Amino acid sequence: MIDDCVVNIEDIKLNNDNFNNNIENNNIDYNDNNNNKKVIVFTGSTDGIGRSTLDVLVKNNSKELKFILPVRNIEKGERVKDELKLLNQDADITIMKMDLGSFESIRGFVREFTQLEIPLDILVNNAGLMATSYSTTIDGYETTFAVNHLGPFLLTNLLIDKLKQSVHGGNIVLVTSVMHEREKLDFDQLNVKKSNYSYVSAYGKSKLCNVLFARELQKRLDEENPHNRVKVNYLHPGSAKTSLSRDYGFFVKNIILPIILFFISNPLNEMANSLAALSLNKNNEKGKYFFINKEKSPSGFASDFNNSKRLYDESLKLVQL
Repeated sequence: MIDDCVVNIEDIKLNNDNFNNNIENNNIDYNDNNNNKKVIVFTGSTDGIGRSTLDVLVKNNSKELKFILPVRNIEKGERVKDELKLLNQDADITIMKMDLGSFESIRGFVREFTQLEIPLDILVNNAGLMATSYSTTIDGYETTFAVNHLGPFLLTNLLIDKLKQSVHGGNIVLVTSVMHEREKLDFDQLNVKKSNYSYVSAYGKSKLCNVLFARELQKRLDEENPHNRVKVNYLHPGSAKTSLSRDYGFFVKNIILPIILFFISNPLNEMANSLAALSLNKNNEKGKYFFINKEKSPSGFASDFNNSKRLYDESLKLVQL
């Protein structure tokens, strides 16, 4: 199981007066030495694959990256920041508050990020969960569907203009799962009711939504601009026991899951390296699905652009965009 949650070009250069005022007022943690760094927003950074991926990126790529880590728990986020700084004391890391289960929190994060007046080059939608019992978010949506799909959908759409303006060409990654292959969507009941809830199916459907969203977003960006430089890719990084399984019952978590993972699990470092590589995307991959580090075709349902269009349009309504 996998884990895991508009500036103009002129603004990127930050004029000296505004820059000095911001530094004096401690509004931003940014300086001239960082102007060539790519800014990466990475969700799901405190646990599991996300946490391991950040170890890789901080160790090997801190000179080229400025990390923005939105987290639900600021205290936990600051602990992770301290741990990452032990790997590389020069790592440029900012912890910010965001809960993917709340549209208001996502919008608040985007407002605060925009106020930093820095570019955005990479967005990694890694955060996710598998809710073993039925619950709803503050916005009234089933939790797995909301956190795994609606939250990243809203976040990405609110940040898309900044990604379009990246001088490096924006890069978006969605972490999905092979579990999407066993599911289809009922577009008349995207928000599953308690009476129909299966946590395995809900998780698989949410990962199917990730695939459909990634494909449709890339399609729309390319149709909007024939010279579009924003790249959208999605991957199943592998399978391992992570905090995603923290809510499983004793029998499943301690007996069934270890047996399954004995046969299908992947080394966590291999999984982290694959997500790190696609986050950097130095090969400029675009609109592709990867199983760890190998290109793969998504399911037939996920490959149908009629389905991706319908999900995208329905999701716009649900998040009120």
